[in-house]
Amino acid sequence: MKEEQLIKDLIKQGEGEQLEFKESVLKEDIAKVLCSFLNGKGGRVLVGVNNNNEPAHISNAEKAVQQLKVYLLSAIVPDAPFTISIEKIEGNDLIILKVYGGSKQPYLFDGSIYYRVANKTVKATSQQISELIHGRQKSELHWERQPCLGVDLTDLDQKLILSVIKESRDNHRGNFEGNNVIDFLSHYGLFQNGSFTNACVVLFAKTPAKFLPQIRVQLTEYAEGKTDNALLRNEVFEGNLFSIHDKLERYIENLGIRSVFDKNQWKRIDFKFPPKALQEGVINALMHRDYSKHSSSVAISIYPDRIVISNSGNLPNGWKDSDMKKDHRSVPHNPDIAHIVFLRGLIDKLGKGTIKLLDDCKKEGLKVPVWVNNTDGVTLTFNGPKALATKKETNRNDGVSDGVSDGVNRLIDDGVSDGLIDGVSDGVKVEIIKIVELILTKEGANALDIATKRGKSKPTIERYLRTAKEVGIIEFKGAPKTGGYYLTKKMNSLK
Repeated sequence: MKEEQLIKDLIKQGEGEQLEFKESVLKEDIAKVLCSFLNGKGGRVLVGVNNNNEPAHISNAEKAVQQLKVYLLSAIVPDAPFTISIEKIEGNDLIILKVYGGSKQPYLFDGSIYYRVANKTVKATSQQISELIHGRQKSELHWERQPCLGVDLTDLDQKLILSVIKESRDNHRGNFEGNNVIDFLSHYGLFQNGSFTNACVVLFAKTPAKFLPQIRVQLTEYAEGKTDNALLRNEVFEGNLFSIHDKLERYIENLGIRSVFDKNQWKRIDFKFPPKALQEGVINALMHRDYSKHSSSVAISIYPDRIVISNSGNLPNGWKDSDMKKDHRSVPHNPDIAHIVFLRGLIDKLGKGTIKLLDDCKKEGLKVPVWVNNTDGVTLTFNGPKALATKKETNRNDGVSDGVSDGVNRLIDDGVSDGLIDGVSDGVKVEIIKIVELILTKEGANALDIATKRGKSKPTIERYLRTAKEVGIIEFKGAPKTGGYYLTKKMNSLK
């Protein structure tokens, strides 16, 4: 139902810069539009919508999808990840194709470069072509494309590379022909000017830590609390991205049923973290971590009632934590790495994995997973079952991190726009969110109470409180010596 409503909303929205309707399967027209989307911000093509913006019947949609996959892989150069699916609306089959702004612009169809202007697909001007080429040149200087010195072909797992070639064909996700390892790596920019790139080492080296020690992943499992005595497991995984992923996937599959004791209800509650959701969290962390830093890290911490996956990457500029819970375009931090992961079929619908992750957790009766983006990277927390607390506590805890985070970010952004305050760093935003959560649990807390709870000095906390007060997040009530802080009506309405 959610998917059908999304499609109805798109049709109602009408064609635009990132949306095109086609009544029937016209391969050349579809390829031309997708090419223009790839050279821009990405977009969707809905096949099966007539000129009156009404669903039109497509006969034998499954056969049409298979033919489109084969055609598009060879028609658009260079090849790019796209998703194609069949969706039902009012009893009719619609074919939906989706691409994101490509990382290898410019893209060509039939020898021409296409661009999107409003709701029209046109041939790119010479200036637009120049901008696309300049953008590609800049992207090819990024860390992934830099040579990793000292790496020889014998350092790479050639069997793994051959398996990826085969899987890309089986998944209809690549147009590379042949089985030559060097040709394949060259085709995808992983072997350039006689050198293997950093991305190639991350993906395919037998012992990549010899060249890039930051590729390691730490997994820690705790019995009850975060103390050395409570450790059940503390292990560092080494190997290329795929070998680390396989080890973590096996670990996740063997997690099994978990049990926690709820002191409020005096009973033991059994639950299970959904493996597919955890796997999505893991592959996202491995793909999007910032490998360019020597301090780069991925850490997975397993507690009885939650699992925390953190990585050293960051959300794209302008994104909020709450954006991860909406349908969003994929902006990979490491496009070369992400593309090979896509070819192998480890990610299905780019940008929708997080939505499926949320749905899987809800089906298991778990609390909503929480993303937090700060200066150190991104942290994803899978929480235990809702039944762990009373109804009042569940309602508060379940929405606290999401609602508080959204409310704080919105009011701070409004404060900056209105000139009430200067820009605020991500680190300060995180601290203010923590302070708001403390005030939620103890209304009327004063600066000293909050400083003690947060383990910070009173002057530091007072600076955060001053910022939160200036943008209308909190207010002080009572006498200076005996009063305390409360959330404003405005903040309460947003959380």
